[in-house]
Amino acid sequence: MRTIPVNKSITVSLKAKDFDRISELLKKSDGPFAICECICRKKQQMLGNTCEVTRRKETCLAVGHLARTAEKVGMGRTVGRETALEILSRNQKEGLVLQPSNARDIEFVCSCCGCCCGILRMHKKLPKPLEFWVANYQATIDQGQCTKCGVCKTKCQVGAIVSRGNDEDVIVDSERCIGCGVCVTACKFDAVDLIRAKEEKIPPENRDELM
Repeated sequence: MRTIPVNKSITVSLKAKDFDRISELLKKSDGPFAICECICRKKQQMLGNTCEVTRRKETCLAVGHLARTAEKVGMGRTVGRETALEILSRNQKEGLVLQPSNARDIEFVCSCCGCCCGILRMHKKLPKPLEFWVANYQATIDQGQCTKCGVCKTKCQVGAIVSRGNDEDVIVDSERCIGCGVCVTACKFDAVDLIRAKEEKIPPENRDELM
C-alpha cells in the first residue's frame, strides 16, 4: 500500500514530489473520474458499526478504466476533475487517510479511516506494518511546543502516536507512522510536522511496471 500526505501538512520547504501530491496526480491523469461509496465503510455499517471519522459514504475515487467500469456496473458516478479534488479535499479535512494505487499513473484513491478500512485495521495488528507500506514521510512532534492535549493521538488512524514516560510525553512510533499528515493538520499548537523518510521510494510508472 501507499500513503500520500494531506496537502496542508506538507510545508513548502519539503518540496514534495508530484507523485506525493494528490492535486498533481489528478492533474496528470487523463481521467475519467468516478466517485464511489467506500466498501469498507459500507461493510461496517452492515455489521452495525458506525464510522468514527465521517458519516459520508461517497469518499473513494476511481480513475481511468476503473472509473469507466464503476460507472458501467453502477458502483460509482462520473464527476469532473475539480469535483474529484473538492471531495478529496473534504476527506482530508475530516481526517481520512489518502491511499492511492501504488503507481504514478493512478487508478484509484481510497480515503480511509482506522475504524472501517480493512487495510488500516490490518496495519494496526501487524508487528512491523511499514514492511508493507510505501510512505515518504514521517510525523515528528516538537516536545517544546506540545501541550500533551492528545488530539493528534486521537486523530491518528493507525495508532502511531502514543504517550510514554512518567510525564506522558506524546511521541510518534516511527515503526508505525505512515506519514499521512492527519496529525499535523489536527494540531492547533504547531507542534507536529512531517519530515522526509530516510529513503525516498519512487512509485513505478504504471500497473505493468508495478507488477
